[in-house]
Amino acid sequence: MKNLFALTAAVLFGFSAAASNVQLVVQAVDNGDAVPGNTYRVYAELPSNQHSLHAIFADGEHLLNVTSTGSFYQNQLGGATSYDVNDAIIGMDESLAFDSWVTVGAENSTNNNLWNIGIDFASFNNGGAIEVVDGAWFVVPTDVRAAADARNLVLLMQITTDGTATGTLNMQGWTPDGETWRDYDVTFTTDDAQVFGCTNPDASNYNMEASYENGSCEFATDNGPMADLFDLEDSNWNVFPNPVFEGHFSIQFDKEVNLGSENIIVEVTDMSGKTAISQEVTSGDVIGGNRIMVKHGLAAGAYTLSVTHKDFSAAQNLIVKK
Repeated sequence: MKNLFALTAAVLFGFSAAASNVQLVVQAVDNGDAVPGNTYRVYAELPSNQHSLHAIFADGEHLLNVTSTGSFYQNQLGGATSYDVNDAIIGMDESLAFDSWVTVGAENSTNNNLWNIGIDFASFNNGGAIEVVDGAWFVVPTDVRAAADARNLVLLMQITTDGTATGTLNMQGWTPDGETWRDYDVTFTTDDAQVFGCTNPDASNYNMEASYENGSCEFATDNGPMADLFDLEDSNWNVFPNPVFEGHFSIQFDKEVNLGSENIIVEVTDMSGKTAISQEVTSGDVIGGNRIMVKHGLAAGAYTLSVTHKDFSAAQNLIVKK
């Protein structure tokens, strides 16, 4: 009998796969001593932000584990996955913000469609390890959370521990061409944790403690205000996925975007020129610094998708299949 992950992969993800040389990056998170121990976030660093990652798995031959020399902090209001983290409750209990959980891209339950199969989180929920022989946590490949951010990163977990944490992960995703990739036995240790921040001494928010450039640098403009390193006008963009098979798709830019005070206007028109979607996007709607999620009820067919911002306007073809 095929194992659980093989069956899930066959149904949702596809069969053939090649390696993609994905690395794991550990971020040190300042928890302000709100909880015991140190907090870290573990990301997959993909070859480009046109790659995506949708599954972390064990398949019998390649095991999955996340362990610590101490214990993992678990808040009673949280759970083993980011799906269990209610952002509204964090406002009432600061310690929940540093709970330990696994994920694909999402840090709380908002727009989170995370699944898991074959994983017993009982030990993890009690501060112990995650050890999986056959199972996975995953989203469907077309989920907006599977897409890499502007720094080619996909969030995989947050862990708070009073020891040194290590892990061995197996990951699967799509290349920019929609081909399946898999990387096996990729390891991390919190001994290698880096401080994310602006590493450019010329920026106004230069952080001398930062060891990993996260695209947050700000520079003075000729008019005085501060601006992000990248503007929308400097970015290329694509639709993910395209064709669209579900009730949502994302617009993904190749760099972090700075909307300033002007919102983005997203419009979808059909082949007769009739507007099917008109949506105004604010800075608060941008996911991961470079993605916009658009929900729709479009019928199957061909459309034109346009994005407008200040003096910038561009359009691409959009295909919807049912």
